[in-house]
Amino acid sequence: MKTKTTLGLILTLVSIFSCDNNDSLSIPTIDGLSLYWDHEIFGDEGRRLRFEATTTNEFDNDYDLEFQTSLNDKTITATLTKTIDKGKCQWFPMPTTGGDDPNKCNASGGFYLTDKELSNGTYSLTITTPNFKVTSELTVTDERVTLDIPANEHLSSSIKYVYPIPENILFGSVVYKGSNNTNDANEFLLYLTNLGLIETTVPNYPYRYLTVDETGHLANSNWQGDNYSIGVLYKMNNVDVKTIFEESKKHFDQTNLNITLFTSNGDEAHFSKTEGITIVYSKK
Repeated sequence: MKTKTTLGLILTLVSIFSCDNNDSLSIPTIDGLSLYWDHEIFGDEGRRLRFEATTTNEFDNDYDLEFQTSLNDKTITATLTKTIDKGKCQWFPMPTTGGDDPNKCNASGGFYLTDKELSNGTYSLTITTPNFKVTSELTVTDERVTLDIPANEHLSSSIKYVYPIPENILFGSVVYKGSNNTNDANEFLLYLTNLGLIETTVPNYPYRYLTVDETGHLANSNWQGDNYSIGVLYKMNNVDVKTIFEESKKHFDQTNLNITLFTSNGDEAHFSKTEGITIVYSKK
């Protein structure tokens, strides 16, 4: 009797855990994943690589994919551990091509790797689902991150290179109406220099948040109605970001300038004559 009782308990536990696993991964078979990735600097976690995986096949229901990541020395693993069934796919009146079914949709979900986790070097990145596992090579340098995915049937990405904006950079714009305000704009930029910031350039890479010309400068522009925009691009040179924003507010209060500033560390400040003032400091 004791043996039967023990066996019954084991079978019950196996049944419970099997149900839990099925509930966690309720999605039908995933044929493959298409990977979008970039580098972000804004958000609670600070600077990090962001990966978004979308299924190559479509389903009747809409699913969120949840991945669990681990980093051990130079080995990164991202494992699909849970799916959330959000019910029937929403129908959108959009043109379709080929065999696309407007009543079906792709599932997607993401994972992150922070700059603090990744020193320069080469890592193996393994993405695992119940149906397949693909190991790629992720190479991190100061200027560029490279993802090399081997030839396979399950994982692909149209992006091979991602360029993180260098740390401790201040960038943005000064916008104003009327050429009579140009002197105030130039005085503001001179004041940034007097604070200790250093005018700089960055390579003409396809950054996510920053676009420069072929010389590495932010472009200045003007348009109809006597409107002007001057680019701001400086090394922060250990000047405290709160000091920069507080001093910028003084110039905003005393002039007709609209000032928008970001740092590559995740801070941002918007001084607008029409929309007011918004300041967000990085939590990193």
